[in-house]
Amino acid sequence: MKLEPYYLKMAEELHQHCPVVDAHLDLAGELLFRVQNGEENPLHTHYLSALQAGGVNLLFSSVYLRNEDLTEGGLRNALDQISVLLSALEQNPEFYLIRTAQDIEHIFVHKKTGILLYFEGLDCIGTDLRLLQILWELGVRGASLTWSRRNLLASGCCKGGERIQIPGGLSPQGFLAVQEMERLGMFLDISHLNDDGFADICQAATRPFIATHSNSQAVWFNYRNLNDAQMQALAAQGGIMGLNGCDCIVGATDGQDPLMMLCCHLEYAVSLIGPDHVGLGLDFCDSYTKAEPRFSQPFTPHDCLTDHSHLPELTAALLQRGMPQETVKKILGENWIIYLKKILPPA
Repeated sequence: MKLEPYYLKMAEELHQHCPVVDAHLDLAGELLFRVQNGEENPLHTHYLSALQAGGVNLLFSSVYLRNEDLTEGGLRNALDQISVLLSALEQNPEFYLIRTAQDIEHIFVHKKTGILLYFEGLDCIGTDLRLLQILWELGVRGASLTWSRRNLLASGCCKGGERIQIPGGLSPQGFLAVQEMERLGMFLDISHLNDDGFADICQAATRPFIATHSNSQAVWFNYRNLNDAQMQALAAQGGIMGLNGCDCIVGATDGQDPLMMLCCHLEYAVSLIGPDHVGLGLDFCDSYTKAEPRFSQPFTPHDCLTDHSHLPELTAALLQRGMPQETVKKILGENWIIYLKKILPPA
């Protein structure tokens, strides 16, 4: 898609004057790999300039465990990821850990990039729900019950490169985990959950849940994406749908224009569930591959945008295709900010 200079300039101005939020990056895991490989300050070296160029104010950092990280449940690896991330934040005053709604105000007043810590799957706690309290004390503010695999709490959907319907909803312990997360104040993420699990969450959740990085099945069929009924259910209870930028989730794997396809997902979501329930959760997988090349086997998703510095190109494309500026601002970050101020503890 060829972008006109007029819209690129408008986009760059928006990114400097309105909230910009990305609700999914495997930052903690990437930093752990880089530190283990001898890098001294990878947060500054590999991420700071791109985030600043894209005007990103707040980033959700997931703690993601690969299959090989699940030795003895994966708890040690998860804690290592948290430790490395917290150390990186201490080393880089440009960043700030978000624990409360008040912290969101802090990052805008002091011009910092907020990092919100959450778990992409709770494999590492097994069924020991007491560990959720410990994670909360460490700064974890949300979680999905599972990634794209079965654990003791729920069944995940298939991986992004597959098209397999996987049955099985939440286990009894999974329902208890939802209750405990809500008691603590954690948000619940349904990305990677299968259809049965989504239905169970609709019955069990009493606080608004979200999809941090999922797209629309109507635009591109993939079980990692949400169908219309799921999107409408998510919006009806006050949730936000963060649109994913990976090619296999977007549907840009067979020669389609990646930027155009991503716009199609955003436009469809806005038309179906309204502009107040759509955001970004870009899931930049290419950065994970660069941090740990073994991650690229046997299936490697790729990103529709190179990194956060190219995010204004998506904004320009939406504006050029006729999306109102006020709607674009909501998608860029306003919706996530409103949601987090409601869901996080006030101070």
